[in-house]
Amino acid sequence: MPHGGYVSAMAAIQVENLVRTFKEIRAVDGIDLQVATGEIYGFLGPNGAGKSTTVHVLTTLLPPSGGRAVVGGFDVVEDGPKVRKTIGAALQEAALDPFLSANDHMRLQGSLHGLSRTERKRRGDELPDRVGLSDAADRKVKTYSGGMKRRLDLALALMHHPSILFLDEPT
Repeated sequence: MPHGGYVSAMAAIQVENLVRTFKEIRAVDGIDLQVATGEIYGFLGPNGAGKSTTVHVLTTLLPPSGGRAVVGGFDVVEDGPKVRKTIGAALQEAALDPFLSANDHMRLQGSLHGLSRTERKRRGDELPDRVGLSDAADRKVKTYSGGMKRRLDLALALMHHPSILFLDEPT
């Protein structure tokens, strides 16, 4: 970030000297990064390079050990709830209840995001279709293949119209 803490109005994500340690292991080591609004950005690297850890910090699931990260105009430490309202995240391990259907998950996600009943219904109908799950939307997730679970997780990440989407291991 430029000196003085100024955050560019064009930046969707702005990171300065981001560090995350786990005891003596430095998983993220001083990352500087700026992602413009509308830009698609990807992390590539070997296992253990800190890609998922960086995503976890940017999505407020882990606090940084040092540096600063601003996502959607909000500091990940000081404004975590605002960051979470701004983003959608489909992470490496989907947090899906095997005993719920896709439709159940969609209703629950919409409720958690405070969407109106009408909007929950609209999005709950639209998104499974968009990710190719409309034929399986009433089936329990425990009957889904791995790819189907990933697609449901993506639909859930999109439920509240996020302006920034994080995909960890999307393929």
